[in-house]
Amino acid sequence: MRTVDQAMLAALCLCLAACGGGDDSAAPASQTVAGTSTSPVAPAGAASGASTSSTNTDSPAPATGATGTASGATLLPSHGAKPVLVADVTVSPAADGSDQADALQKAFDSLRAGQRLIIAPGRYVVGHSLAVTVPQAVISGYGATLAATNPADQTIVMSGAGSTLVGVTLAGTGTTRLTTPESTKVEVTGSDVQVLGVTIQGGASAGIFVFGGNGIAIVGNTVRATLADGIHTTYGATNVLVQNNTVTGTGDDLIAVVSYLGDGRLSGNVLIDHNAVSGNSWGRGITVVGGRAVTISNNTVDGVEKAAGILVAQEDSWKTYGSSNVVITGNTVTNIQNANVNNGLQPTQQGAIELDTWSGAVSDVTVADNRVSGSGYAGFRAYGNVCSFSVTGNTFSSIAGLPVSLLTNGCASNQIVVDANRLADGSVLALPAGASLTGTFAVTGANASLLPQIRTGLMQ
Repeated sequence: MRTVDQAMLAALCLCLAACGGGDDSAAPASQTVAGTSTSPVAPAGAASGASTSSTNTDSPAPATGATGTASGATLLPSHGAKPVLVADVTVSPAADGSDQADALQKAFDSLRAGQRLIIAPGRYVVGHSLAVTVPQAVISGYGATLAATNPADQTIVMSGAGSTLVGVTLAGTGTTRLTTPESTKVEVTGSDVQVLGVTIQGGASAGIFVFGGNGIAIVGNTVRATLADGIHTTYGATNVLVQNNTVTGTGDDLIAVVSYLGDGRLSGNVLIDHNAVSGNSWGRGITVVGGRAVTISNNTVDGVEKAAGILVAQEDSWKTYGSSNVVITGNTVTNIQNANVNNGLQPTQQGAIELDTWSGAVSDVTVADNRVSGSGYAGFRAYGNVCSFSVTGNTFSSIAGLPVSLLTNGCASNQIVVDANRLADGSVLALPAGASLTGTFAVTGANASLLPQIRTGLMQ
């Protein structure tokens, strides 16, 4: 378990409760673990249970920035099919099924900046958390499953700037929800980190926990049945891309951006796009509770049983910032708080798409061109200190409450624009009381030009 200062540890625990090398010039000695030996002439540092590759090891891997292929990721053609990542270090599963956490950590630490480690296919027992600290390191694990045994100590910390975790399956453990970073499955703390094509099954806390950092890509992952949020972004994380992920059956929000007053920093410029989220018995679908410059676009949200499908909010109970400059567009939101769902928990009665506050504020929000069906309450609802927003071009069907419900405080009519919303039969909704057909306020959402370019060459 890694050491953090007390202030940071307190911030980490609060976030999760709410919803988470050697000398470059030295030649390594030959090592033998489980019958596998490393090459005595290989310049890359080897570790227990690991073997180095003789391919492309005579010169340091080139360094690149936040875009394009990850540093040092040499890709070779595979008979006209998908590219093959050339490994600097390879780790293989133990034949006897023994715990390999120490061997994996030694292998991670043996990498130099920009080098690549392949976790070979198979099952690995992992008894404690791991950390990737080497800059621009690539950890690839297609066909490999890392099975945790300790609910309180099971994360992979991605702190190395420019590092990538790709393709591995992480089998979590735990039946009681925990609130520590070590109980998450992946914790991102470094900048320019990418988590690509990772599968997470279970876990005592969040699945992927983005705690600070800049230029983060969370793309193409599958997260199932974690006890807290599926993907959680907080602690002032900036320029974050959350795209093409599938998140199901979590114990709290499926995808969340949250900013706490106690952290003294606001997360922002986040794009949540083309994700498929579904089936949580508690928590919301996609949420921004404290954040700015966020776009929620082209997602499918289905089967959220007791709360909003998409929520933009400020909450006193968790002492969060307010939210502003948020775009919600092109999403399909279905089966939200349906009356036939009875899991023993009380519904929040939020709308399928909801803007709401306690004592704080939500402002400058665009809700446009979404399709909402099967809501047990309102299709869209604004509640509390919510002003300067528009609701336009949305389609509502099978809505038990009002398609558009406005329960806001102290807003002039030109601060609430409602226009061109329709029912499924094509009929246009009447303008609700307190709203206007026109108004002027600037809403841009996330600036895509500041987001990282995905290292697609590392993905299979």
